[in-house]
Amino acid sequence: MNNNSDLNVFRLLRIARNKRIKEVADELSITPAYVHAIESGKNFPSGRLLRDYAKVLGVSEETILNFKPEENKKDLVFENTLLRLLQIICNNMDSK
Repeated sequence: MNNNSDLNVFRLLRIARNKRIKEVADELSITPAYVHAIESGKNFPSGRLLRDYAKVLGVSEETILNFKPEENKKDLVFENTLLRLLQIICNNMDSK
């Protein structure tokens, strides 16, 4: 399970927000296949779509653009990375 797409910030944020791919696709007026392509790293959203994506996922564009998963060889890389991202989100919410 610990492949590169598991640590994709778009996928992690969608999971953190408890949204399904179809739900995100509907909110962004794009296809579920395009959401999947973004989450698998095959595509990256344009400027407008990135802005809309950030809004749907409840974070700033900077959070998406600056997110770097920790290089970690432990068995729980996905879970640790998701936890780290959630901590970033909570810290950003606390500072507003």
